[in-house]
Amino acid sequence: MNHDVVSNDEGQYSTWPAGRELPEGWKPTGFSGSEEACLHHIAQEWTDLTPVTVRELRAPRTHTFSTERLVLRELTADQVAALLDENATSEDWTDGYPLPGSKYAATGFGRRTADQMRYGFGMYHLVRASDGLVIGEMGFHQPPSGGTVEVGFGLAESCRGAGYATEALTGLARWAFSQPGVDRIVGRTTESNTPSQGVLTRTGFTHVSRDGEIERFVLGAGDLAPAFEPFDLDDEGRAAIAEVIEARLANGRRHELSFVPGSGPLLRTVREDGRALGFVQCGALKGVDDKDNHFLDIVVRPEAARRGLASRLLAEARVFARAEGKTGLVAATADEDEISGAWVHKHGFEVIGLHGVSKRTPGAPAAPAPAHLSVEQVDAADATAVEELVALATVTFAEAVLPGGVKLRLEPETVRQILIGDGGGLLLLCRQEGRPVGWLASDAVRDGAVNLVDVQPLAECAGVGVPDALLAAAARWADREEVTVTAIVEEKGQAELAAALPRAGFDRKDGRTIWRLTLDAACA
Repeated sequence: MNHDVVSNDEGQYSTWPAGRELPEGWKPTGFSGSEEACLHHIAQEWTDLTPVTVRELRAPRTHTFSTERLVLRELTADQVAALLDENATSEDWTDGYPLPGSKYAATGFGRRTADQMRYGFGMYHLVRASDGLVIGEMGFHQPPSGGTVEVGFGLAESCRGAGYATEALTGLARWAFSQPGVDRIVGRTTESNTPSQGVLTRTGFTHVSRDGEIERFVLGAGDLAPAFEPFDLDDEGRAAIAEVIEARLANGRRHELSFVPGSGPLLRTVREDGRALGFVQCGALKGVDDKDNHFLDIVVRPEAARRGLASRLLAEARVFARAEGKTGLVAATADEDEISGAWVHKHGFEVIGLHGVSKRTPGAPAAPAPAHLSVEQVDAADATAVEELVALATVTFAEAVLPGGVKLRLEPETVRQILIGDGGGLLLLCRQEGRPVGWLASDAVRDGAVNLVDVQPLAECAGVGVPDALLAAAARWADREEVTVTAIVEEKGQAELAAALPRAGFDRKDGRTIWRLTLDAACA
């Protein structure tokens, strides 16, 4: 008589006469034969007689927790062992996982003794919450010893550069410091592995030593980078920005960024004990037609330097810009701000523009205007003259060449606000044979000084001396009114104007460098 080998949900086995209806809870395993053959098969398969529910109760618990975009799921010993199979695969794993280091990590975990198994201090899968895919791993080499625990991590190549590793490590470190017996977390990486060094630094780790090619980093509970928070451009948000800027920059002067309405820019600040340490602004600027880039603004208090805060803010901006379909980030640094210039260069930004700041010496001689051009001062109260100036400026703004080839897209009402503002500024219109061919505008005079909003000729009139004519008229007006004039010029995009400034008595004092980071480039 043939028998079937059957099993139940508790992992128990038995034989059952073939063809008879099975009792509830039992199912065939697929093996059939004589009763003797079935018993022999069961002896080989049923090596642990303990019911599954009892085994699960005896098994050590595993830890799972979430960060903003990830779920960190600690693996059981069996799940870790499965990573040793070179043919292991799963629909829940992203392309490129397991990693080359997964087998090494699993081997190390498998060497642990029973007393080295401690809840939460094992190996974790990094699961992306948006799609449920495992994108990497992170964990501890051993449970804490002498107040110290060492961490390791790896991320699938396709998922790098989005800030996932920093986010996961920050969350895991916060949890570890909440456990007894953890005072320090150690991270080691090779000298050439700058991306991993970047993750450690952004989390708050400090480089402490080098042994051959191995760099050693240490994190204390007090060094852990504080949490980042979103903010709004309301009165409270603007006050936080102004406070950080005032602490970071000597003169504190900055123009407020105006983002495209409804675009939802990235606005995040990092606080500690209720005090803003830094902030990031990133998004599409109002009036700027730039399908490739987002503008980036990061400022960190000087006393919060060297904690990796700016790098973490940059990581968030990269994630945001990529999600918006952008391929680059554009930022500006002042010439006197050597720290910021070195930082953006270190992080892979490249120069795409130069804004020179020039100031005119009062009474300095100015080259005479070309005879074929005439310049007239426009009265802001003369509606007809203002509309003629606005119409010309709307055209020249659209023609202007900005760093990276970006174009301005301004409505006449916006142009009118730029030119007129609160009133009180200088407005000049240049004509050639009666036709408007260029303009100059300044803001209002304050404390004997004035800033030029811009000087722009029609593109078709380049090279005929329009900037010289406008600057000569502005120089005469400045000497008459006894004011000092400052001009900011994009020296690559406004080469004719930049060349005309010295002829009108302007000396270059300082400036800003415009940088671009290509998001497709490898990142730390």
